[in-house]
Amino acid sequence: MENLFGLLRIRIKRGINLAVRDVRSSDPYLVVKMGKQKLKTHVVRKDINPEWNEDLTLSISDPNVPIKLVG
Repeated sequence: MENLFGLLRIRIKRGINLAVRDVRSSDPYLVVKMGKQKLKTHVVRKDINPEWNEDLTLSISDPNVPIKLVG
């Protein structure tokens, strides 16, 4: 079992003018990756200016591992 350094809460607020991925809109969501952890927001249907207002919490065992945001 790894030693827990702490927890990191990330508040995902919104996206602005995201790229259109469907014919006229998008179904965006955000993925947060850190090491083996992978968290995902809910999908906002047909909106290039989505509002998630969602909190995601990562367990930190090594503070030197980078955090990646993938949309």
